[in-house]
Amino acid sequence: MEKVLNGKPVATLLDRASIKLINEHGIIPQMLLIQVGNDSASAYYVQSIIKHGTKLGCKTTLKQLPENTSEQELLDFIKAANSDPAINGIMIQKPLPKHINDNAINFAINPDKDLDCLHPLNLGKIMIEADGLLPCTPAAVYYLMRYYHIDPMGKNLVILGRSSVVGKPLANILLWKKAFTNATVTVCHSKTNNLKDITRNADILIAAIGKSNFVGSDMVKENAILLDVGINEIINEEGKSKYVGDVDYNSCLDKAIAITPVPGGIGRITTSVLFLNLIKACFVQIGVNKTIDEFITFIFNANQEDKNQMFGRNDAN
Repeated sequence: MEKVLNGKPVATLLDRASIKLINEHGIIPQMLLIQVGNDSASAYYVQSIIKHGTKLGCKTTLKQLPENTSEQELLDFIKAANSDPAINGIMIQKPLPKHINDNAINFAINPDKDLDCLHPLNLGKIMIEADGLLPCTPAAVYYLMRYYHIDPMGKNLVILGRSSVVGKPLANILLWKKAFTNATVTVCHSKTNNLKDITRNADILIAAIGKSNFVGSDMVKENAILLDVGINEIINEEGKSKYVGDVDYNSCLDKAIAITPVPGGIGRITTSVLFLNLIKACFVQIGVNKTIDEFITFIFNANQEDKNQMFGRNDAN
């Protein structure tokens, strides 16, 4: 296993699988991306999503709504998109303006088109290991672990953060009875007592707490695996903006057996997962029955096929 767990090869693997699925089924998956307001950071991410989708062969339609759009107006727009057969998936760019209730919006999206997996039905499916869409960041963590052969079975795995976007669904995914899951999971948060004692016992520590450089070397044990989900903007000594994770990368690098960088780690994979979700949503709507397990098998088998072609190997030999 590599010391630095870069996200790029994982994202490339997922993108390669997406392109194969699109070509094999002759589809053009279509996403509706809704942005309310003109947040500059969100605008950059939105454009990167559109560009990424174009490379894969997907169509992304951006609907920009003004900052003063009412909650009801947004709900009405989502209702129309839910019933539009040309739209396979819907993504709401967050954050929304403060006058709009996030839960009301999450509940309004058709679960079959819910690319961020925020509808309670989709979150509930994760709990009971039923097939459905997977939230992008937790799925990115899972795919990275699988790519780098990080098997959490029976290991002490600690997650810092209990959000409905990352911490809670990720904990449930890693408790599944599937390959590269079956972990013993502890979820910590702002009210956890003796936090360092818990994190120092983790074989795998996943930081998703949203606090820059929160995890120092004194919080991890020797040869732990550190997976950093955090993306935090800070201003350096020169007054320039930079992004760091929840893990103090420099202080933890020597102590960890493996660590994800920020940027270039988990975040690099999430957009690729988003388009896998779009393809799966498209399959559901056109009647192609392909489960999450079948998706995972396809992704990693496709990777092996590409390697065999690259090195001139043939499994039949």
